Amino acid sequence: MRSIRITGILALLALVAACGGNAAAPAPSPSASPPVSVSLEDIGTPGDTRLGLALHLHNEARTRPGVVVRVHIGRTRGGDPRPELEERTDAGWKDIALTGDEDGWTGAFRMTLPKGGLLGFLDVTPHAGPRVDGDELSVDVTLADGGRTLARGHGSVRPAALSLDRAVVDEPAALGRGRWTEVTYTVVNHSHSAYPQAQVQGEFGACEAGPDNPAEGVICSGSRRHAVTTWLGTQWYDDGRWTDVSAPDDGTLLAETLTMPLGELPADSRRKVRIRFAGSGELDSGDRLLTLTARVNGKAVGASERSLGIAEPLTFALR
Repeated sequence: MRSIRITGILALLALVAACGGNAAAPAPSPSASPPVSVSLEDIGTPGDTRLGLALHLHNEARTRPGVVVRVHIGRTRGGDPRPELEERTDAGWKDIALTGDEDGWTGAFRMTLPKGGLLGFLDVTPHAGPRVDGDELSVDVTLADGGRTLARGHGSVRPAALSLDRAVVDEPAALGRGRWTEVTYTVVNHSHSAYPQAQVQGEFGACEAGPDNPAEGVICSGSRRHAVTTWLGTQWYDDGRWTDVSAPDDGTLLAETLTMPLGELPADSRRKVRIRFAGSGELDSGDRLLTLTARVNGKAVGASERSLGIAEPLTFALR
């Protein structure tokens, strides 16, 4: 028995020597890439109050139904109102309920994560402005399957310091040649900074539309649209009276842009701006739709760049 044990020990020692018993253990192989990843891309336009985010999703594993997507939106300051969050689905935009905590707001929805790549979209409406131009809201996204976290992504959106709230039109959305149509905008300074020389600018464009293609839901854009700002009579309500406003005839890029100086916009303030316009005989008889695109801009005290707010384009039928 003793000879058998000795023989076994010698064999074991020989095996250790052959394997390099004093050599360091092999380094562990690099960890594999996570089978699921998510990254966020800011696709919003400067001045928008509804801010877009693209979710770039990649899944190297099997299709995963019922994946929970949690979205956390941070705050810019205490007391900010609750934002809105929407998810893009096959049926259109869907509101996501948000619950608040001391760090911000969180909402969640479920999705099927297919194998391969997938592009999703979120819209964030902050309902709060920055303390100063350039402030950002953080947006964090977590993907979970049951109790397991699959991936995390981080991004941000930049609330508009200046905005033009939805316009109020005092006439049906039809513009008659030679008849005034009035629009009222609300200019809002969301920030804690004053704008000494803010201004509202507007441009008109027109395009054709068939008799069965009404103005609702149609916007003149791209190659279909041509400028008609100088073919309209336009006025704005300034200091208690209607004042003519014309585009500069200087051959520059602003040659079709109307400018209405507002003067100073105090911090955290809002102001009504009334504009009215009428068509003329210069409008092409083939044009059936007219659009008004308005924006507000200005440079805050101490800022290095101008801020911009863009209103949703308004479309009118020409008759």
